Amino acid sequence: MGPAGAPGSSGTDGLLAARVRIIPLQATALESGAALRAAVDAVPSDGSQTWVLRLGAGTYDLGTTGLVLKRGVFLEGSGVGVSRITSSTAGDGSVVGASGAGLRLLSVSNTGGGTRSVALFNRDDGFAVSEVRAEALAGQSLTFGVYYQSANDNTLSRVESRATSDRGRVMGFAFDQTGITLEDSKAFVQGTASAADTVIGVGVTGSFGVLRRVFINASAANGARSFGVEAAAQSVSVTDSEVFSGGATLSAALHAETPGVSVRSSRLKATGTGAFGVYADFPAPSPGVRMGIDQSSIEGDEVSVFLKAGSTARLGHAKLFGGVFAEQGASALCLFTFKTVQQDTLPVDSSCL
Repeated sequence: MGPAGAPGSSGTDGLLAARVRIIPLQATALESGAALRAAVDAVPSDGSQTWVLRLGAGTYDLGTTGLVLKRGVFLEGSGVGVSRITSSTAGDGSVVGASGAGLRLLSVSNTGGGTRSVALFNRDDGFAVSEVRAEALAGQSLTFGVYYQSANDNTLSRVESRATSDRGRVMGFAFDQTGITLEDSKAFVQGTASAADTVIGVGVTGSFGVLRRVFINASAANGARSFGVEAAAQSVSVTDSEVFSGGATLSAALHAETPGVSVRSSRLKATGTGAFGVYADFPAPSPGVRMGIDQSSIEGDEVSVFLKAGSTARLGHAKLFGGVFAEQGASALCLFTFKTVQQDTLPVDSSCL
């Protein structure tokens, strides 16, 4: 083994040493958007330079084409809601992330109108996003505020995502085949007509999802499904969070499609006829494997926790507003769990009865 080399610089050191360019507002929002695009295009594509592009107070309109970032480009605004990047693209997204790039202190929106409306899209590892607001509107089949696809080992911090449409699939955060950590963030999602068939605050598939200190509100207007969190990854944890859902034919604060779901110190509430705090629908797992809910409040219409055939759950130190219903072949285990019925709080037995 040869002699050790000099230590490399950290990511923070790299940004401290980055070149800085201010992107001033132009006479119109479209001209400002063109100036921002030109500044990104001017950065070498090989990642040999790191640039912080600072946006002013105003709107940078990209028109009908999104902005694709590249390694070494960090967009920094003058504040969330102060610096705004917008487009009406039906492509990947208004802003498309990259490995070794990032966003901070700004808002990104897609005004929609096409088949697809996505504000922020990313398919790369190591894309840094914090203190950002994303909003997508009026996609005809897909409306996602934040959409990550096949990207692992990413953390989003202090991100607010909004999505609203009267049709198709509407999601605040869509994490498809990813490993993701979402913390100190919010999702507000609305399906404004029955043609918006699926409304989801945060959806996770792939390897893992860690949701910490998140607030989620997903509401539908007589659509087919409304879920605060749809958990279909191998492992999904929800901690210190509040999740709400309602308004659809099937509403649940948490839709669990895998036994690798854990909920701790959180409130899950769904409103409307036949709504469930937790709706579990996954094949029978290995013996002893159960979805876990601890030190949390679960609120539904008449049933707090609904377990489809094969699903299993363990509730510990939990508070239920409504009972537990398990189809044949499903099972629930309750430990130190209580149920509130007509303002009376009663203990339930180990079978959650």
